[in-house]
Amino acid sequence: MAEHYPNAPWAKAGSPQTAFDAAESMTEAAASIRALAFALVKESGPNGMTGDDVADRLGLHVAQVRSRLSELHAASRIVESGRTRLGKSGRQTTVWVLPEYGPQPSADQANLPGIL
Repeated sequence: MAEHYPNAPWAKAGSPQTAFDAAESMTEAAASIRALAFALVKESGPNGMTGDDVADRLGLHVAQVRSRLSELHAASRIVESGRTRLGKSGRQTTVWVLPEYGPQPSADQANLPGIL
């Protein structure tokens, strides 16, 4: 049985077959990039890293890295820090951190069922 998002690349229902083929062809590489990206975010501690930071460190295009960060976020392995930094695009970009460095839920949120 094939793995599914967030543990493997995916294509949206209704996408052309080439999108599904591309996702399948990236499965091994994506797992490796995802592990390396996670290690870098972990290493950065409370400082966190942006997609640009991770891409620069890995020598990859930011699009490859952002997809892997999205998968890590969907798997709750990383969270948005609540901070942004100026990215290479000239726009503010998310700073990713491990959950223990992310924003803490408010007392109201902590008591809601299904939240954390």
